[in-house]
Amino acid sequence: MMNLFQDIRYALRQLRKSWGFALVVVITLAMGIGANTAVFSVMNAILLQMLPVSRPEGLSYVRMANDLGQAPNSDSSGDSATSFPEASFEALRQRSDVFEELVAYVPLSFTGSVAVRYGELPEESEGEEVSGNFFSGVGVRMLAGRGFTLDDEKNHAPIVVLSYDYWTRRFSRNPAVIGQTLFVKSVPLTIVGVTVRGFKGIEPATSTDFWIPFQINKQLNAWGTTGEYGGFYERPKWWFLRMMARLRHGVTPLQAQQALAGTFGEVVIKSLGKFDLKQWQPLIDFVPARGISGYSEEFREPVQILMGLVALVLLIACTNVAMMVQARNAVRQREFSLRLALGARKLGIFRQLLCESLLLVAAGAGLGWLFALSATRALTVWSGIETGLSPDRTVLLYTLAISSVAAIAFGLVPLWSAMRAPVAGVLRSTATNTTAHRGRVLSGRIVLVAQMAICLVLLMAGGLLLRTLRNYANENLGIQTQGLLVFGVTPQGQESHLFYRTLIDRLRTTPGVESVSMAENRPGSGWTNNGDAIIDGVQQRGANLRSNGVGANFFETMGVPVLEGRDIRDTDTEKNLLVAVVNQTFAKKYFNHGSPIGHQLGGDHPSTIVGVVADSKYNGVAENSQPMAYYAEMQSPALGTMHMEIRTRGEAQAMVPVLRKVVTQIYPNIPMEKPMTQLEQFEESYRRQRMFAAMGGFFGILAALLVATGLYGTHSFRVSRRTTEIGVRMALGARRSQILAMVMRESLWILIAGLIAGLPLTFLAIRPLKSMLYQMSPFDPVSFTVAIVAMVAVAALAALLPARRAAHLEPMQALRTE
Repeated sequence: MMNLFQDIRYALRQLRKSWGFALVVVITLAMGIGANTAVFSVMNAILLQMLPVSRPEGLSYVRMANDLGQAPNSDSSGDSATSFPEASFEALRQRSDVFEELVAYVPLSFTGSVAVRYGELPEESEGEEVSGNFFSGVGVRMLAGRGFTLDDEKNHAPIVVLSYDYWTRRFSRNPAVIGQTLFVKSVPLTIVGVTVRGFKGIEPATSTDFWIPFQINKQLNAWGTTGEYGGFYERPKWWFLRMMARLRHGVTPLQAQQALAGTFGEVVIKSLGKFDLKQWQPLIDFVPARGISGYSEEFREPVQILMGLVALVLLIACTNVAMMVQARNAVRQREFSLRLALGARKLGIFRQLLCESLLLVAAGAGLGWLFALSATRALTVWSGIETGLSPDRTVLLYTLAISSVAAIAFGLVPLWSAMRAPVAGVLRSTATNTTAHRGRVLSGRIVLVAQMAICLVLLMAGGLLLRTLRNYANENLGIQTQGLLVFGVTPQGQESHLFYRTLIDRLRTTPGVESVSMAENRPGSGWTNNGDAIIDGVQQRGANLRSNGVGANFFETMGVPVLEGRDIRDTDTEKNLLVAVVNQTFAKKYFNHGSPIGHQLGGDHPSTIVGVVADSKYNGVAENSQPMAYYAEMQSPALGTMHMEIRTRGEAQAMVPVLRKVVTQIYPNIPMEKPMTQLEQFEESYRRQRMFAAMGGFFGILAALLVATGLYGTHSFRVSRRTTEIGVRMALGARRSQILAMVMRESLWILIAGLIAGLPLTFLAIRPLKSMLYQMSPFDPVSFTVAIVAMVAVAALAALLPARRAAHLEPMQALRTE
């Protein structure tokens, strides 16, 4: 132990003497380790991480099997692959031979957020309705109070449980909150419990603030739907409920699927009637609750690609550090030889070198961990993933593992060269005239060439991803987003038509507002209404029609040109003729040689087409034009949450406080939901692609920086070792330009060799990127050109400073260094 302390003290003294070297090594390692840790945090959250509950390995999400989706002729809310009727939950939960526990849950709105009030000011928070066994079945402990019981579900108890984060954020961890009242959509609920720290719900990628038992109060209807369409237990054809299962020990997912087919099929037949088993089968599947369900398949390949890219960054960082340590130890060969000549053992020198490496790697890993924490917070914002991205024990172990490998490598690699020099030969030489072995020089050049090749791959990948991001940003939305603001509102107990008429009239008179309209689904949010295309009573076979309910002057407000007919008007109310407006793609597909104006659209209660508008984006930026219908929402029997579209005269975001004040003056208990510019909303539709592009671009720049550092260090070291040679050359008549060219020439050959090795490697490596690109080829010539130009700039700048220093050496001063 005493020897270990002595080694540490000696290592600290050595590193303090060469603090510049130590600083560069630590920063280089921090960038490599930190970048790897940040990307692994994403991979861990999306693919590996389990829920922070008791026995998480036994939990599974319940979903429809074979990508069949919900049964024909059923009504849906949410994802058709994960939505089930309430009657199926009641039937399946009785199968105690299959399930140890089966829980159900459903959001309180399509956006997840609902109006909540504690005290005077309303706010929006994310809430869910859950079954009575939710907390006990999932395995969630309470920090304070209690969870729910089956009696709470049966009696639809007006109670609520808070998450730890929401309790902290809204109530400052006040223990007296138990028993107090929280108003959810103006409905009073008693707070009965607070969950333990770390549990944020089981809904993928989102953070839930509170939970309530299943309710019959239509104000708290599932998905925020209006009571006029039926409540929680009143619509047997409504597929809306999500479920999570804990299978009994020994029951496999396949066995459970086969055992439950009959029970599930009986429920479907009872609610929907008989169906063709060849077209749809009543089979359910069980997906382990690991990672983020629904994201794992979509993002598995991009995350794995990023892990490959960031591993290359770490490889460059490690080889850079290895070369720097090698160069430093080459200068210290006289020290090693002297110690060996005085009787020191090679094991002792190795222990000393390993101790120095451990100190450097420990400092680099610590700084890298801080870098990873900051990077992960940025990734949380970019990705929209609210849960799981924080580095946990798995991420920490991963960081420790790669740091340990690096530490051992840095101790072993330089030892070989340190131990090989003949003792007498080195003692007779000086620190400045010891020449490098030809094999060592060649191996160093091979490492630099490999770094250049890897750098080309990373620059190309980063360039492709950044140009993809540019394509997203420059996509024509078909909407004039300048000055356009959007926010959601939800009526609470008021008659919905009067609520929106009053609100719109007041907003129209607000200074700074040009026009006002509304939409059932916010453009760019990812939510769409989809149904069959029925034209003049005839259903179009195999045709899917997207639709949205909108308010008066919607297209004028959005800046979408009306090509034929008219916009939705204030006079299009529930008492007048039902009307609809279709887009240009619809008109071309179904009325290529005529006008759709005057034709009927829909089944039981058809709407008359009164206008044709230009195509515009609806679901998100990346969607292709599809047939689209816009219905006058004021003609609906009832309106739920609507999204107000406000065109302003100035900066849209600056109008948010003004509009919030207007809404509060009319309806004090109703908050503005997710106010943002319409452009920001569309940008959210590709925020995960933006995350991947930002990371890819960062890795490319980081690789170029690391390669430049390695090249600069190598050239500087070799110039310093050749000081005498350069002095002799200049004394014999060599011009400064020739010395400059000599050093630059070596960098040029490394660049050429790196490009020769990197081009075929790049062609192979970028093929998997095709799935991550938008409107461009993985062999984009512009990206290739930019990557190569960047490589040339890196090689030139890295060699220029050492070359200039060599060219400005004074011959006599160089000769005197001996």
